Amino acid sequence: MKAAGLLVLGAVVFAGGSGVARADGPPGVPYAPPRAYAPYEPVYVGYDWSGYYVGGHLGAAFMQSDWTIPVLGPIEHSGKGFAGGAQIGLQKQWGRVVAGIEVSYTALDADVTSHTLVLGVAPATRTSEISNLLLVTGRLGWTNDNLLAYAKGGFASGDVDISFTAPALSLAGSASDRANGWTAGVGLEYAIRDNIILGVEYNYVRLNFDDRALNPSGLVVSDAGVDVQSILARVSFKFDYGRGLVPVK
Repeated sequence: MKAAGLLVLGAVVFAGGSGVARADGPPGVPYAPPRAYAPYEPVYVGYDWSGYYVGGHLGAAFMQSDWTIPVLGPIEHSGKGFAGGAQIGLQKQWGRVVAGIEVSYTALDADVTSHTLVLGVAPATRTSEISNLLLVTGRLGWTNDNLLAYAKGGFASGDVDISFTAPALSLAGSASDRANGWTAGVGLEYAIRDNIILGVEYNYVRLNFDDRALNPSGLVVSDAGVDVQSILARVSFKFDYGRGLVPVK
C-alpha cells in the first residue's frame, strides 16, 4: 500500500511540473513576455507647395520708352531705377506640377530724360516716367522637393507720364494716364522652411500708351509705349503649409 501511495504522489508531482513547464515554455528556455509594438511613424515624402502666400520683393527696373511727335519723329530713350512692392498668391500642387495665380504691386523710381533739337536748331527736352506696376498673372511650375522653377504671364497696368518742352518755340506739354498691357516672366524659388520661401524673378512688361495730347502745347503723341524689365529678390510667407507625411508600414 505504501508503495502504491508513493507512485500516485509521484505521478501527481510530475503532472504538475509538466503543466508549469508547458505554461512557461519548453524546459530550459526562459520566459519572454509579449512584445509591445510602437505605432507607425510618418515618413517625409516631399515639400508641399499648395496653399496661399503673401510677401514682398525688391530689385531693379530697366525702362525703355518710345513715342512719336510729328515735329520730331520717333523718340526712343531708356533708363533704370529702383523697384519694390508686395505680392499675394494662391497655388496648388499635383505631383511635380504647381499651378496658381498671383497679384503683385510694384512701386518704381524709373524715369528717363533726354535732349534733342527741334528742326535742328531749337533745344528740346523729353521725359518718360513710370511710377508703379500692377500685375495679375498665372503661374505654372515644376518642383523638385523644396525647389520650384516657374513661368508666369498675364495682365499688366501702370501709371505713365510723358512730357516735352522746347522753350525757344514756346512749346511745353505733358500727359499722364494709366496704361495697360501684358507681362511675362520666369522665376526660381526655394523653401528654406515650411512657411518661408525665398526666390528670384525676372519680369518683362509692355504697356501701350496709345495717342495722347501733350497739354497745353497742342502736340499729340502717337504710338507711345513703355517696356519695363525687372530683376527682383522675393520672400513669401506661405499658409496652409505642411510637408507631405504618410504612414509607412
